[in-house]
Amino acid sequence: MITTRTTRDTGPRLFTRAEALAILRIGETTLFWLQRTGKLRPIRIGGRVLFNAAEIRRLATHGATLTDAEKEAAAKRDPEATACAREAPRPRASTG
Repeated sequence: MITTRTTRDTGPRLFTRAEALAILRIGETTLFWLQRTGKLRPIRIGGRVLFNAAEIRRLATHGATLTDAEKEAAAKRDPEATACAREAPRPRASTG
């Protein structure tokens, strides 16, 4: 006799930032801009940032684009946060 066990969903599935990046195949900067422009709303639980599976699925299926106007509007809301994102890494001086 074969028995199967079923599990019930206790709520919506939530993905971590790392899982969202892997599923959407995007970089951290793109995820940052999706959040800043409101195209992907994070769910904050304590210090954790999670994303609803339905929203991840929607973005994976339909995609999302960020216009320059949306980036500028997001930058005006929090110029300090976007300044860090725009800075290019500086090359290190060789000591050798």
